[in-house]
Amino acid sequence: MNSSLRSQMRPSARINSKQSYHSSEQSEDYLRGATESFASHGELFYLLPMNGIKHIIFDLGGVLMDIDFKRTFSAFERMGFKGAEEWFQRPEVHQLCVEFETGVHCPAELRSRFREITGFTCSDSAFDRAWNALLIRFPDEHIRRVRELSGKYQTYLLSNTNPIHCKYFNSELRKHFGIESLDHLLTKAWYSHKLGLRKPDERVFRKVLELSRIKPDETLYLDDVEINLTSARAVGMQTMLITPDFSIIEALKDF
Repeated sequence: MNSSLRSQMRPSARINSKQSYHSSEQSEDYLRGATESFASHGELFYLLPMNGIKHIIFDLGGVLMDIDFKRTFSAFERMGFKGAEEWFQRPEVHQLCVEFETGVHCPAELRSRFREITGFTCSDSAFDRAWNALLIRFPDEHIRRVRELSGKYQTYLLSNTNPIHCKYFNSELRKHFGIESLDHLLTKAWYSHKLGLRKPDERVFRKVLELSRIKPDETLYLDDVEINLTSARAVGMQTMLITPDFSIIEALKDF
């Protein structure tokens, strides 16, 4: 979950379907319903046909879990790391984060390289607390809804993440919901640092489809970053854009 790729995020919500499973008459009904149902958002929504969807893949941050990158910047600032947000936007720090999210570095190597690049030093535990500060919580209603959906669909996660975050958010899941990990909530959780690829690379979507043995046209992908949805559609998936005003509760209310 790298902040620099999210600087262009969160356009207005919309639902995208690469192909339709309905006749023209049925499509007109869907469009009519979409216009009526979502007129308050100020644009036309294209309702995804539910027939044919067997698998749902969720992003993590901004979709299943509430996050705020400024919390991490502020946490580092409070420890004396001046200009933390600006540092995280620098190419050398951004590249380090990308490498961490694709499994190039282990946590110890990340901390060491971060210190070398920035000159900022702190204990490993203090670093991890600041690093994890952006991870706020799993809303109760999100976990409840995913549990419901798991009875009807195969559910997956595809997240740009890293070992430090992964350890923390799974511990939060255990602490607040008694769920051992996201792999125990979902059919399978796929993490970028395990796959060696990260979004929006189309290859990561193809790899998840292949490893999960699922078909793209039977798969719905939800993310809060438009460029990731573009890549998912390019490999044949159907997509929904999640925003602060259009959560998975609203997006999946008819599933």
